[in-house]
Amino acid sequence: MTQASELAQLQLIVSLASAGETEEAAQRATGIATRDIAADAWFAIGRANANMQRWEQAAGALENASSFAPDSHAIRLERALLAEKRGDDAGALASLQVLAAEGAPSARESSQLLGHLARSLAFAGRGDEAEGCLVSALAQSPADPGLHKQLAELRWRLGRTPATLILDRAIENHPEMLPLRLIAADHLRAAGDTARASSLLESSLQLAPDAPALLTSSGVLLDELGREEEALKRLRRASQLAPTSVVARRNLIPALLRAGSNDEALRVIDGLLVDSPDDQLLIAWRATALRLRGDPGYELLHDYRRLVRVHDLPPPDGFDDIAVFTRALALELEALHRLEQRPLAQSLRGGSQTERNLPVDPVRHPAIAAFFRIIDAPIRGYIESLEANSSHPTDRRRSRGHRFAGSWSVHLKPGGFHINHVHPQGWISSAFYIELPENMGSAESDYRAGWLKFGEPGMVRPVCAPDHFVEPRVGRLVLFPSHFWHGTVPFESGGRRLTAAFDVVPC
Repeated sequence: MTQASELAQLQLIVSLASAGETEEAAQRATGIATRDIAADAWFAIGRANANMQRWEQAAGALENASSFAPDSHAIRLERALLAEKRGDDAGALASLQVLAAEGAPSARESSQLLGHLARSLAFAGRGDEAEGCLVSALAQSPADPGLHKQLAELRWRLGRTPATLILDRAIENHPEMLPLRLIAADHLRAAGDTARASSLLESSLQLAPDAPALLTSSGVLLDELGREEEALKRLRRASQLAPTSVVARRNLIPALLRAGSNDEALRVIDGLLVDSPDDQLLIAWRATALRLRGDPGYELLHDYRRLVRVHDLPPPDGFDDIAVFTRALALELEALHRLEQRPLAQSLRGGSQTERNLPVDPVRHPAIAAFFRIIDAPIRGYIESLEANSSHPTDRRRSRGHRFAGSWSVHLKPGGFHINHVHPQGWISSAFYIELPENMGSAESDYRAGWLKFGEPGMVRPVCAPDHFVEPRVGRLVLFPSHFWHGTVPFESGGRRLTAAFDVVPC
């Protein structure tokens, strides 16, 4: 095979890997002899397998890539990130520290490496060192929006005030950098500092009054503040200025629904669903629009009787009963709840959430590994129960295989709850109850404290109250479509509420 034909083969391998056809890509990669081209091919296959959580295949492909280019910074970094994803936190951190000590090939790669190292250090509970890494990274890339966002989030979770201190200085030094202003405004809004967020956005709009991103961010904030007419005006303006912007049109939808413009909202939603038919948030908004119109299509989308499945799971092998298992699982999960402050982008209020996918290593985390074993049969049963040849957005993705798109644990304190939300990138979502407060509500009471609720949109609209509830019990697994609006009824006392959750997607 000539070098030119190998380069053409590399392009095909990258395309196949990106499409998930990693086995065929691997077969083609075995025929490439040129070392740097072979390394690139196996690197692409390894990264694609990692994205699909095919850990062993990813590790094998990256090992092949390393055999062709053992000194490659990119391959060594990818192997460290793979170790992190597989739950080998200590190994990942050690590899990242070695890479950082050696230095990266360029300033940009160096700052990105320090960002990865900062995440690993924060996960290990070494927040001060993580913050130092990010400060060093920003010294090399002082206007990098992603690094500023990461640092502000870290400072927030560490309880450092103001969390946006370094970001504020960057805005002063680079007043023309609109992405920095947007990141700061989004952070402030999510943290509840709406006054500062509003002030920053208004001053930014004076600099760039027709910037669609600023108009959108400002419109979202105004909508949340109840200034619906002003919000809708700015969001419409953003959509007009950037008619092809998916972000502008998506952010217009909640404001339209809140204003009662349900038909217009449906037109926007249906237009976006053409290109993103499996987007769970779009489907959730569509269900809300149908409900507000009194359309029977809502009951078809939210068929609770058929699509919410409740399983009181037996204990895994090696555990006497479910109570013994959940106590062991709680101990392993406790060690993963390292930062007390909630992640800003998540739905919980009054608690903490683990930062990465739950580890699956049966040696380091045997109870978590057992958890994944006992949920396999309910997941498969749920998928098998879906209707064939159905246009329902959950049924029509029915497939032979599935994979986890994410997994995490949530610890809610008394007074804590989940705001109403959906999982935009999911298909089937879940809740598994490990510990529950003593003072839970009951079906007989008027207030179902701590219960899982469905159907109430993530927006203030009294006519869309919850229309389905599930009572939590220790050892209970609940499976439901990712597009269902769901949240938690707050509970005020009685101890913590500890859960594990995951999203499943077809493969």
